[in-house]
Amino acid sequence: MRGESMTQNDSSTQTIHDGGNDAPQPPQDSSARRPAFNMDDLPDLRDNAPDPDALRKAEFTTVYDIIDSLEEMITSAKGSMFSPSSVKIDRDDFLDKLEDLKTKLPVQLERASALMREAEGRLANANSQANVIISTAQARAANIIRDANERADYLASQEKVTEIARQKAKTMIDKAQAASDRLTSGADQYCIKIMNELHSQLGKMTRDVEGGLNVLEEREAKAREELPHAEESDYPQD
Repeated sequence: MRGESMTQNDSSTQTIHDGGNDAPQPPQDSSARRPAFNMDDLPDLRDNAPDPDALRKAEFTTVYDIIDSLEEMITSAKGSMFSPSSVKIDRDDFLDKLEDLKTKLPVQLERASALMREAEGRLANANSQANVIISTAQARAANIIRDANERADYLASQEKVTEIARQKAKTMIDKAQAASDRLTSGADQYCIKIMNELHSQLGKMTRDVEGGLNVLEEREAKAREELPHAEESDYPQD
């Protein structure tokens, strides 16, 4: 309260000094005193409010209200004419609020500590689960990459085998084509040779036949000349 001191005026009022002399003030009505709360009747928000900030705010609401009421009691009290910084407050009300604050503050601090421990436990559990999920995802990703690499290697090897087989087939076809060309060319050359020989033999035979025909024709002509012919006189007379 920044150097404020309390001096007793009577059994029901208290004067707070910041400096200067006391000034009589009418006592505040004690009926405006804030009723005390039973902490067991307050709801436990830890299971109902997932937001940690809102949860902590709700847990400390009672303590905040007490502190606010104390501050309101001081700021709303009227000062004396000769000493404006010295005010009178209800001592019993003020002491009751302080006692209420001292009673509730440890409970609120303990609840805050419990909430912090629970939050830390949940955070540790979340981190552990996150690490497990990350490790599992990394392992699956590694397996997928390994399988993809193996598949790529297999396909590459299959393509290589196919290319080798294609080259071998092409070589075999080329060799067969060359052999076929050689055989075809050889057969053609052989046929040409045989046909030429046959043509030559046929020419010789033709010449021989023609020579034989000429001899026969000459012999026939000569025989025709040498044979006697019947005369008119050789025929019988009437």
